[in-house]
Amino acid sequence: MIKPKRSAEQQVADELERRALHPLSSRQTISDSQAEPEFHANHKRLRAERLAREAVEIGLKAKGK
Repeated sequence: MIKPKRSAEQQVADELERRALHPLSSRQTISDSQAEPEFHANHKRLRAERLAREAVEIGLKAKGK
């Protein structure tokens, strides 16, 4: 069955409504296969730094008890 075409205004309104209902899922994401090698290297570095910070924070909390 063929759906009638929606106007540009209706399409924009529908997109805004969808984003309002699901803000996290409406963000554009890059799949791993599309990402540049520099992105992967930076991602790994940032993750390692975050894990190191969290380990230090946990260690400081353990000493404080």
